[in-house]
Formats: sequence, C-alpha cells, structure tokens
Amino acid sequence: MRKKGFTLIELIMIIVILGILAAVAIPKYYDLSSDAKNATEKGVVGGVR
Repeated sequence: MRKKGFTLIELIMIIVILGILAAVAIPKYYDLSSDAKNATEKGVVGGVR
C-alpha cells in the first residue's frame, strides 16, 4: 500500500527554495518603494515651483 503525501526532505527543500526567493525579492521591493518615494517628492517639489 503506497502512502500519498510529501516526505520531510521535500518539505524542507520547498522551504529553502522559498527562503532564497524571498531573500532575493525583498531588497528589490524596498528599492522600488524608495524610488517611488523619491519620484513623489520630486513631483511635489516640481509642483510647488
């Protein structure tokens, strides 16, 4: 009788892969948010002039 499901090794590998993807994606997200903030500030300064 074959049991259905994932082994512990498979689950650990998925967690490791997700961790690596998160470690790559989070810094890029912060860079995008700081770029958006800078663009907003430049737009406000341009509107005041």
